[in-house]
Amino acid sequence: MKSMQFICSALVMIIIGFVQFSASAPTDPTIISQNYFDPSNSSLNVRTRDDDTGGYNQFQFSIYLEANAIYILVVTTYSPLVMGAFSVNVSGPTGVAFQSVTTAITTTTTASTCSSSAIISCYLSTLTNNSSTVYFTLRGSLPGMAPQFLFGNLLQTGVIWRGEPLPNVLRQFQDKFGDVFQFWFGPARMVVVSCLEDVQHIFSHRHIYEQADVFDEKMKSIVPNSIFCLTGSKYKRHTTITHPLFRRGKIVNHLDTIINCTDKLLTRWRTNNNDPNYIHLNMFEQLQQLVLETFSLIFFDYSLQTMDNQGDRNRNEFAHAIYTVLNTIITVIKMPTFIGRLYLLLNLKYRRSRDLVNQHLYRMIEQELQETPMMRAERKKLSLIASLIASLQQDEKLEASKTEEDKKGLSRAEVLDEMLSFLIAGYSTTTAALTWFIHLMSIHPEVQNKVKKELAQYNMQSLSVEQLDSFTYLDCVLREMFRFVPPGFGTLRTLTVDDRLPSTGAELRKGDLVLIGIHNMGRDRRYWSGPVDPDQFYPERFLVEGNDANNNKAASISFGGGHRQCIGQDLARFEVKAICARLMQRVTFGDGGPEVNSGEYAGDEGDAVTPKRMGVTITFDPDYST
Repeated sequence: MKSMQFICSALVMIIIGFVQFSASAPTDPTIISQNYFDPSNSSLNVRTRDDDTGGYNQFQFSIYLEANAIYILVVTTYSPLVMGAFSVNVSGPTGVAFQSVTTAITTTTTASTCSSSAIISCYLSTLTNNSSTVYFTLRGSLPGMAPQFLFGNLLQTGVIWRGEPLPNVLRQFQDKFGDVFQFWFGPARMVVVSCLEDVQHIFSHRHIYEQADVFDEKMKSIVPNSIFCLTGSKYKRHTTITHPLFRRGKIVNHLDTIINCTDKLLTRWRTNNNDPNYIHLNMFEQLQQLVLETFSLIFFDYSLQTMDNQGDRNRNEFAHAIYTVLNTIITVIKMPTFIGRLYLLLNLKYRRSRDLVNQHLYRMIEQELQETPMMRAERKKLSLIASLIASLQQDEKLEASKTEEDKKGLSRAEVLDEMLSFLIAGYSTTTAALTWFIHLMSIHPEVQNKVKKELAQYNMQSLSVEQLDSFTYLDCVLREMFRFVPPGFGTLRTLTVDDRLPSTGAELRKGDLVLIGIHNMGRDRRYWSGPVDPDQFYPERFLVEGNDANNNKAASISFGGGHRQCIGQDLARFEVKAICARLMQRVTFGDGGPEVNSGEYAGDEGDAVTPKRMGVTITFDPDYST
């Protein structure tokens, strides 16, 4: 495919109302496009345009811009001879937040007249040979769909505006283009790999496939000192300290905490909505509260009281701030990096909440440091924060002066970022897994009955680690759930050198962003051939340990693989299993009907894939008396 060449500066604007534009610029046509601009079809989606007038004002026009849309002002030239400095003046009811593919300076002033005032925004930049030369075609020999300016393939496939779930779109691309294809996630090009042999190659070559640059860029504005953003020696220093925190020996000590939090949720249901015909439509939000309370106790030994109807005001304020921070981060993950950074900068609610969260976490650190060494050693057995604080650097200035290879321990800022990153990593994904479990139990009563039968044979009110480990069928249900609806549809890597995938022979280049298709492989008939179709929920496929003739268990990689796999996966699996077992001991979930409980994928994926529609009934089992 060929497209028209532009040397351009694309200015993304968010503004509403009647706006006047003028500019001084040595340019060719200047265009305002709504939502996206396609250089190969410059008349598509264009709201207005103005050619070179030959005067000082190279373009000048007025236009009314509506709400709920993004506008792109494209300053272009078709010739390398027509370049140089340009400025854009915008007069309207609000200031304009310009974002550009080129370096620029943005200033905002207020101009007043006797009758009215307007906000004038001025954008200064230069069109040079270093400005973006935009072709927007497929890159290299890999198949895919030619992208659109700024929006890539997201608008064409309905991910934007129509809410088409991205996992479904990636499966359609695999059916059309094969196991390795290009997909443009906005302006970011990804190579999607859904062949098991190639994925195993990627996971086993850690020095070729590193943490994804795009993920690093997004998270650096949020938790720059967490393992999400680190590579090399600094990553090794952090993982040496953080990985042992999630070993099974530490995790199982928190079983009673998990059960107690789940019991509070059960008490809430029994007290407030003990009607077997009542359809619960806010299950995801309730499970968010459960997960956040559980994590706060496990990580910080601190109750946020999210499961209590009444609680301390300061704790509720802290909990509300954490909700705001985590939900804002989820929103930012879905945005292009530069828009996400701008959103964080301008979001005063997020900034206030983040300051409050930081204050509370720093206070927790100081409280731990005030404990006696004997008490801290004892608390390390149960509290992750106590273990983290044990790694605090004694002299941060001295450590900062060392090379990264010689540094030991973590600074306070690094501990703070790791604490917050633990919440970010597990908050949505664990909630999504629990939500899918309840939904699947409600629409598969035969599976729910088998789980309850397995638990009932012990006839117990409490749960032990040994009993939890013995629930074989519940294990199959959860493994099938993670295959069928993994919390994440893929995991990302960036190439550090050129490479060739062994099975498909696809040629990849240094800097390529690779998305490993977790969801695609979990539904691939080559790996899950029977006896039941992989698009059906069938826990019995995991009753046989290891691979069998019909099921290649290695194709289920919901927590990733290689050296960058989820470090908290053991905690996540243990917590999900404990909560699900407790729920199945006490209640039966019923289907609220296809209008409210159809499942499907939500089309606004953040860092987890959640059900679009979920409404269930809750009936307390007859032998549960409290």
